[in-house]
Amino acid sequence: MPTFELNKAIVQKAEHYHFDFALSMIKLRGFGGKTEFWDHNLESFTLMAGLAAVTSRIQIYATAATLTLPPAIVARMAATIDSISGGRFGVNLVTGWQKPEYEQMGIWPGDDYFSRRYDYLTEYVQVLRDLWGTGKSDFKGDFFTMNDCRVSPQPSVPMKVICAGQSDAGMAFSAPVCRFQLLFRQRRKYAHGFRPDRCADETGRRANRARRWFLCVVYGDCR
Repeated sequence: MPTFELNKAIVQKAEHYHFDFALSMIKLRGFGGKTEFWDHNLESFTLMAGLAAVTSRIQIYATAATLTLPPAIVARMAATIDSISGGRFGVNLVTGWQKPEYEQMGIWPGDDYFSRRYDYLTEYVQVLRDLWGTGKSDFKGDFFTMNDCRVSPQPSVPMKVICAGQSDAGMAFSAPVCRFQLLFRQRRKYAHGFRPDRCADETGRRANRARRWFLCVVYGDCR
């Protein structure tokens, strides 16, 4: 069962061994069954705020389920955790792909959302950038309307945004706005087929050296 104490022990150990970052996922409904897969999940921003207070070096990322959190609220929460962490905080943005997570709360926007979710996220990030950069936003778009919206204090350092979009639309969104692009490929050929230099050329950004991380499941005695 996930608890704050368990997560604190893991992240403090990761910091001790010089891991670069800790990222908290968000899952609003698991898959059930005998293993109760992802049925139990702590709220990401609250968890990472607590972990920011008990660490000193490791980068801390919380995940925003963007259908559930208005961008102005995420901007303020992120600025708060930036203050707690001393500039070590960043935000992982997810559009939402598992319909039952949002249907259970009555906030699923309809299946046409799948084709427009990165348009939604593009506007979402623009509001975040406005509020983090200038402390106010008057953005008007198809999904969001800001009317002299304010956030203060602003983050002490430029806020890091990351994303794990795997579709062509997801990667096209990530290339111009994200610090990192997280990819999870089941087949080796897909991982080797990803071309950060091509994405950078298309968006005018300099391509940094691509890095690979391995996602592993560790089995052990958890009694």
